[in-house]
Amino acid sequence: MTTIHRTLLPLLLTITACSSEERRAAPPAESAPPALAASTQSDLGREIDDADRRGTWIEVKRRWQGQELRWSVTRQRALCKTEERCNVAAFPIQRPAFHGWMPLITFAPGEMAKLESACGTAEQCDFTFDGTLSELNVSGEQPTRMTFSNARIVSTKIASL
Repeated sequence: MTTIHRTLLPLLLTITACSSEERRAAPPAESAPPALAASTQSDLGREIDDADRRGTWIEVKRRWQGQELRWSVTRQRALCKTEERCNVAAFPIQRPAFHGWMPLITFAPGEMAKLESACGTAEQCDFTFDGTLSELNVSGEQPTRMTFSNARIVSTKIASL
């Protein structure tokens, strides 16, 4: 009899564990964050500055990552050469720089060709794009890094020096 109990007990525990896992609800789907009322790079800069004082890095990331944004930036020709690797200046160049991040932009198909056509060989070219802030890394220890994906050109203008 004890051999049967030794065999049945692990079997019953296994069956119970398996059936309870099947009944568990699927984790809730990640939903897009609510749209931001203020969504420029200056707005993000203010929030990052506040997070630096308060230690609220996670909240900033939750609010901003995944947002569809429209930003105006400057392409430095040497830093933006391909559809997959294009870093841009999010702020006008000034000294001292208030924020030094240079977002990485990956373009939707055909959009880099539009940018190259509009900017030509100019060393600097201002452009406005719509894109998803797909990755935002902010902390008090590391430089801010961000990636926009599926960027689409809205307008361009050769930067005046």
